[in-house]
Amino acid sequence: MGSEGEALYMVRTVVPVGLAVVLAAVGVLHFVWAFSTWPMKDTVTFTKTIGGSDDGVMPSAPSTVLVGVALIGGAVLTLMVNESIPAIGPDWLRLVGMYGLAAVLLARGLGGYFMNSGAAVEFQRLNSFLYSPLCVVLGVLGGIVAVAASRR
Repeated sequence: MGSEGEALYMVRTVVPVGLAVVLAAVGVLHFVWAFSTWPMKDTVTFTKTIGGSDDGVMPSAPSTVLVGVALIGGAVLTLMVNESIPAIGPDWLRLVGMYGLAAVLLARGLGGYFMNSGAAVEFQRLNSFLYSPLCVVLGVLGGIVAVAASRR
């Protein structure tokens, strides 16, 4: 396979499947977090590390589940836009959704650094080295999927 063929293979298989797997996994984590503090030992540790506050007040279960549904929906949308699974709805709407997903992930990733101001130190550390960079990478991957689908 030549370099152009390898690049096309990456864009059509590895990128969308990798993006979908990570989005789904983080979505499932949000479902878990709606009802537990796993893998943290208690609510204070959880909110300091995951939520950025040190008050020990967990986010509401409905809002956490909603984020989980949105992330898993983004995973499904990615696979539909990539034609890996049967699609529903018009092509243009799925494509707009994919660009929107990429934009939201990039906004969270780049804007996430502003979340560090006043946040718990544990959150600042993880947000700077994991959460925000991960969102930027996922946003870029989402953009790649959207652009590739636009060119088909």
